[in-house]
Amino acid sequence: MTERAQRLHASRWQGVLHLTGGGSLLLSDLLSVPGASNTVLEATVPYASQALSELLGSAPEQAASAHTGRALSTRAYQRARELGADHAFGIGLTASLASAAPKKGQTRAHWAIQTADKSICFELLLDNAESRSEQELQLNEALWATIELALMGSGGQHQTGQIETREYSAPAAWQPLLTAAPYATCTHQHDGRLLLPGSFNPVHDGHREMLAVAEAVTGLTGAFELTLRNADKPDLDYLTVYERLTTLADTPVWLTNLSNFEQKAERFPNTTFALGTDTLSRIAEPRFYADSTARMLEAFGRLAAQGTRFLVFGRRAQQRFVELADLDLPGELAELCQAVPAEQFRNDLSSSAIRAEQRSER
Repeated sequence: MTERAQRLHASRWQGVLHLTGGGSLLLSDLLSVPGASNTVLEATVPYASQALSELLGSAPEQAASAHTGRALSTRAYQRARELGADHAFGIGLTASLASAAPKKGQTRAHWAIQTADKSICFELLLDNAESRSEQELQLNEALWATIELALMGSGGQHQTGQIETREYSAPAAWQPLLTAAPYATCTHQHDGRLLLPGSFNPVHDGHREMLAVAEAVTGLTGAFELTLRNADKPDLDYLTVYERLTTLADTPVWLTNLSNFEQKAERFPNTTFALGTDTLSRIAEPRFYADSTARMLEAFGRLAAQGTRFLVFGRRAQQRFVELADLDLPGELAELCQAVPAEQFRNDLSSSAIRAEQRSER
């Protein structure tokens, strides 16, 4: 792979790699060729589950999955930007390869490559009969083929034909979403006065019913807000956003990189945010304010100054239905809230439960 590594090192690209099982050969190829310091800004191998959880901000629902590969690539891209790369890329790999203990399922690898304008993810099924070293060689060849495809505009079909590939090139209006500056753009014309924030993974009838009730209560036209940036997690990649928007095509959706409600309030003054008691309770956690209660109360004051209101829907949590009155909130936050009683709305669907059911059916 020396020639490929030389071409990459000679290019403008600079990036970070987060590689779990099976990525050691790629690192060896990159680092053994002069010029690696031009390309590889940082590399980590988070084999341990704790290391992976710390890198991603929380434990992934599945360690070897397309979702985890994408999350690793966006975290790597974020880090490359933090390290000052002008032409940044991030690569994230997670794989389930042959090991000393027999594998119950299919051995496979998932990886993704993230740049400023493109998200590409890949899946490679490996032969369970092959040895670990044979699988690593096959995976390394596949990794190089996709790096050439994504970063250098080459990579023959004979090399990538066995790899399942999904790609999305972001429109120009999306690309500021992965930068540091606060940014928002909407899929439809909308005034931003009534928003229902969420990750919508997946969207379900409860989300749509909440928005409809919020419109009836406020008399405003509502929209969903899908933020690519979360205080605890990697940014969402463009492909994931595109996939979620396909299920929300009939409703305006604000795409933002606003990770907290102070930023949301500044961008959307005099706005009502429709949310569940689970989300509201997190807003009142000092850990999101550098563990400072004083800092948290200052933030609530800024929300009030921006005319922010919260329309609060009850949510089922730990076998009980929790409404606004059940929460012990600071007065400064409680003053911004209006409850929607269970008699007016109750829907116990949750995206996490839907995902768990989908995994059990595979």
